[in-house]
Amino acid sequence: MSPLRTCGLALLTLAALAPAARARTATDRAMDRVLTQAEARPLAAIAAVRLRHGQVAYSYYGGFARQTPGETVPVGPDTLFRIASISKIVTTIGLMELVEQGRIDLDRDASDYLGFRLRNPDFPQVPITVRMLLNHTSSIRDADSYTIPPGRRIAELFDPARKPGDPGYHFAHADGHPPGTWFDYCNLCYGLIGTMMERASGERFDRFQQAHVLGPLGIDGGYNPAALAHPDRLATLYHHLPTGWQAETDTLPVKGWGRAALDAYMPGTNGTLFSPQGGLRVSMQGLTRLVRFMLGHGTLDGVRLLSPQSIDRMLTPTWQYDGHNGTCPYPIAAYGLSIARLTGARDSSGRETRPYKGYSGDLAGHLGDAYGLRSGFWYDPATGDGFLFAADGFPDDGQERPGTYSSFTRVEEALFTALAGAGQ
Repeated sequence: MSPLRTCGLALLTLAALAPAARARTATDRAMDRVLTQAEARPLAAIAAVRLRHGQVAYSYYGGFARQTPGETVPVGPDTLFRIASISKIVTTIGLMELVEQGRIDLDRDASDYLGFRLRNPDFPQVPITVRMLLNHTSSIRDADSYTIPPGRRIAELFDPARKPGDPGYHFAHADGHPPGTWFDYCNLCYGLIGTMMERASGERFDRFQQAHVLGPLGIDGGYNPAALAHPDRLATLYHHLPTGWQAETDTLPVKGWGRAALDAYMPGTNGTLFSPQGGLRVSMQGLTRLVRFMLGHGTLDGVRLLSPQSIDRMLTPTWQYDGHNGTCPYPIAAYGLSIARLTGARDSSGRETRPYKGYSGDLAGHLGDAYGLRSGFWYDPATGDGFLFAADGFPDDGQERPGTYSSFTRVEEALFTALAGAGQ
């Protein structure tokens, strides 16, 4: 089937796949408009949940999880999305377990846990701490790549042979900001976090997260697509181009690193393998359980993974934008340990971190942006109200419609706005 014909088929199926099991509401119709009209071309899918007091007050599932010439699979509550940077929160939960066990200290030199010296050559006497990796103040940069395949070591990315100006130079240079003083969003830092988690636990990152976080919390999904318990639930992520839908990742049959390569892998040498920064596959059901875990101060259904103090440490901003201490393309003006706070303060673009007009809350959480997907995990720790969503099928990277009043995209603003009054 040609791309144009595929695009036409998608336009026909979007309405057919919109929720129809209950009476249609104004919020449903608003969500339909986001799905079909908020971008230059219709999105592939939206999955969204509105929480009130920690309970599902409204949900919407429209569009398709994946599409082939012979099959169109609708999105549902158990559809697994590669949820992008929301993954950082779940990675940090695993890390904080190791912190509570005394295996990792947030304020210790990260070099002690990595097995190699990690220093910005501009500031060789300033240790880069674990906390700096978590809150994006380490002075490390993503540069040309922040993941590498099996058979290579993450230490290679910081080889002294790499010099400023090289595409693969991963440190800020000549900006005058020592580690710990400047916020610059960095995915590679979470590859380093995954590496030290492997060294501290002796377990491969994806297996550690499954055994110590996702499994105990009863959350379906994982960081290793080849090991998913329900691969049939996996959504393919798309860009919607003028020529039609272009699949970017997570097509079926599921692809992953080869068994031989993983059998030969030595944990603690390359924590980027399973993308701790963005590789979690999880559903709206799973994210809802994650909110309840956070609201339970480290406990869910009688299972305790973390102390209330650890949850507080994650939530408490360790960096706040003051007008001259960082830069970020996202609506982030306050950041803790993998968790941002939407207080309304202005971000580095000068825009207020308000997800919808009239907002005056203090949502905590994270956004996601990768492979044509935008996602949101936001909840109010004081009230239990929340906004969870995955929107798939954006235009090519950099072509998204910008927001009108915030650094969120137009689609994200419309999703927040539609969901704000839902379930009252």
